Amino acid sequence: MEQRAVVRCAEGHLFSTTTFPMQNLGPGRLGPGRLIRCPQCGRLRSSVLADARELSEPQLARAMRLEAAEFLA
Repeated sequence: MEQRAVVRCAEGHLFSTTTFPMQNLGPGRLGPGRLIRCPQCGRLRSSVLADARELSEPQLARAMRLEAAEFLA
């Protein structure tokens, strides 16, 4: 079952990505974040889950519109 999550890249950009339950336990895990291509700057960045409680409605809506194209680790 796929879920979408809002994440923040190392540069601070917010976007959404598809997550897969139990994927966190794989060997491709890189510390607390995951290597994802940021749709705003186009670079591979370490990204972590964003705390949705700290985001405004406009920030959440924009992040859900910007979806990462690649999920790498």
